[in-house]
Amino acid sequence: MQAPGAPGIGTHWSPANKDGVGTAIEDVSRVWFTVGQGIINEVYFPRMDIAMLKDAQCLVRHSDGRFWEEKRDLDHTIDYLDDKAPVFRMTSRERRGAFVIAKEIVTSTTSDVLIVRIGMQVLDGNPEHYRLYWMVAPHIANQSSHQNAQLGMIRGQISMEAWYDNLSLCVATSVPLKSASVGYSGISDGWTMLNNPGDLIEYDQALDGHVVLTGELDWQNTSEQTIAMGFGRTRREARFKTNLTLLESYDGMKQQYIAGWHTYFEGLKMLPDGHPWSSMQRISAMVLKTHHGKLFPGGIIASLTVPWGPVASDEHIGGYHLVWPRDMVETSLALMALGDYEGARQSLKYLMATQHEDGCWSQNFWVDGTPFWKGSQLDETAFPIHLAWRLETEGHVAPDDSVYAMVKRALGYLVAQGPVTGQDRWEEDSGYSPSSLAAMIAALVLGAELARNHQDMGVADYVLIVADYWQHYLDSWTFTHHGTAVPGFTEYYERIHPDTAVAVDGKVHNGYVPIKNRTHLDWFDERAVIDGGFLELVRYGIKSARDPHMVSSVAAYDAALKIEGPFGPLWHRYNGDGYGEGPHGEPYQGSGIGRAWPLLSGERGHYALALGEDVTPYLQVMAKSATAGGMIPEQVWDCPDLPEAGLQFGRPTGSAAPLVWAHSEFIKLVRASEDGIGFETYGPLQQRYLRGQEPYRGILIWRFNHRRRQWQDGDRVVRIVVDAPARIVWTTDGWATQREGEAASNDLGGFFVDVAIDNSDAIEFTFYWMDAAHWEGVNFGITRESQ
Repeated sequence: MQAPGAPGIGTHWSPANKDGVGTAIEDVSRVWFTVGQGIINEVYFPRMDIAMLKDAQCLVRHSDGRFWEEKRDLDHTIDYLDDKAPVFRMTSRERRGAFVIAKEIVTSTTSDVLIVRIGMQVLDGNPEHYRLYWMVAPHIANQSSHQNAQLGMIRGQISMEAWYDNLSLCVATSVPLKSASVGYSGISDGWTMLNNPGDLIEYDQALDGHVVLTGELDWQNTSEQTIAMGFGRTRREARFKTNLTLLESYDGMKQQYIAGWHTYFEGLKMLPDGHPWSSMQRISAMVLKTHHGKLFPGGIIASLTVPWGPVASDEHIGGYHLVWPRDMVETSLALMALGDYEGARQSLKYLMATQHEDGCWSQNFWVDGTPFWKGSQLDETAFPIHLAWRLETEGHVAPDDSVYAMVKRALGYLVAQGPVTGQDRWEEDSGYSPSSLAAMIAALVLGAELARNHQDMGVADYVLIVADYWQHYLDSWTFTHHGTAVPGFTEYYERIHPDTAVAVDGKVHNGYVPIKNRTHLDWFDERAVIDGGFLELVRYGIKSARDPHMVSSVAAYDAALKIEGPFGPLWHRYNGDGYGEGPHGEPYQGSGIGRAWPLLSGERGHYALALGEDVTPYLQVMAKSATAGGMIPEQVWDCPDLPEAGLQFGRPTGSAAPLVWAHSEFIKLVRASEDGIGFETYGPLQQRYLRGQEPYRGILIWRFNHRRRQWQDGDRVVRIVVDAPARIVWTTDGWATQREGEAASNDLGGFFVDVAIDNSDAIEFTFYWMDAAHWEGVNFGITRESQ
């Protein structure tokens, strides 16, 4: 019988603050799951970026009409059944002690099946008066609409199936279902029928809508039973996998799942049992590996979540289950900190395969490399060079021409596009960003090392000149002496300095920063906005932790953005941030108030380590900010408890949990604490910028996207760089005389001429484009800065 009420009421995603995530370690198993609120949330197949479920949970009905929905009406606890495998036992208790439901969740190691072991115990009253149901809300292919559902049969027993396009789901149980129904959400689904109250009407078909599957479990005739949820490209395939799994012993499948994870942990460098951070380190290792690709090996997504899921519709198709190159490299380096060099090698190869021909990577993308957002973030082109250098230098990849080809393309993109990034690491504004510049300077220096290893000396010298130029001018571009972010602190690195005409030669002046995640677009004086991105300058070895500009910036940063949470110090991203819940705990829907980020405590911990301080407070706050299952969140609530919104001071908000980047930060800070030095403090940068003489050779760079108009004392040469073959004509005496030269290739896609300015007060120049055979028709000039 066809269910009534098509297409039903549209549904949203599950809450993003998970208590656990998991998958089998084996690549053949392509199912990932998340759990939270005592139930199964999103399940992904056959890739980490394709959701198949919104959730799956229990419903309970008493003969007297009482009704319980597991996630809303019961109290929940979660436990790891093994400390080295993401296998969970979730216990849901009726609040007056009437009954208990226990579930264990694993995935098959040999097939694409999620396996739930479930049992119910009645503690008050006659067990025969309680009926237990299993309800599944499909979200196939990242959407809730246009789904189809139908009842089927497996070996003479009822199964429940759902499909959309070329993806399918089948649900069946080891003990035959007593009854089953498929219907439309909010109209003819099991929850609506049982909560009215009423009985489950057995509809056997619901097509093209928001569908829900509900089956009554025969729980009284067995203490425990197995629910298998199989996934496939066709209905037949999903049904076959489900059927095959139900022929296996649950205990045997669970032990295989655990054994695979134990084998993985045997190859890692872990803290000893009993160490204060050993438990969170193990959980973090599992989080990282769970988010590490299988069908596309090496790809790492930001999180198996959709932030503020209960208000996110199908339009929020990407969520955080996308690849961000920045997050991915942070995680790959954390894998190296754990000793998982093979995982890091796979990630490097993945980056090689997803790099664009011009040398950059997309802002973020699906795991198959298809771009999602369209922004340009130069740090995301820099970070893969960090990873390549580290793997090659430490001997985990042999010097490889294909790896260097990737590095060289990325170097070419950086020197052509920098120093101004289209977006900073918070993905909003363009300009001179201390954090982006730190990542880029490090990439150029490390890339030069790789160039030398491959005997590409011209490229090595060229990118070092660019790195030294950016490092030399970094403070004039990003450090203000007239800051207004917090009273009493005037000297600090700004969050970002806009590249505007008002700011001559990039000097901090009075540009304006648009902050777009607020109720209304606000423009802030750049000197009034600070963040902690400048800490990366110490992290990589570009600046000393005791550099006066660093010390004054840290003081201002702490005064402006630090809070003391119940578990330790926390920081906000930047003042004026609107990415977070509203003032009354309203979910973020395009505007709000930025909340505190635990990963920023980790970043601050790296700076503390550079000063020789104890990092315990920073590790502690990260670990204690986690959810019940140890998932470190993107953000925590930074105000007094708000029970009506489910928000507690220092506890996760509705943002992503786990945030893989946060777990990576924890792992690297633990490793750095054990080693006594920052895990990403690079010797070549320390040697160049901290231990030797000032490396700047006085070569100032002019490009069409970086038009210098003045030079300073200490600048000796203007390097004029263009993107096509050209003859450059210039004068230093108002065209009384002139010189010209053909631009030489820099072997990175650009061409340049060096013009000496030692004895000049001004130069003027123009171009003859050789391929197009025409003059530019406009003159450009640079003058000596007046003192």
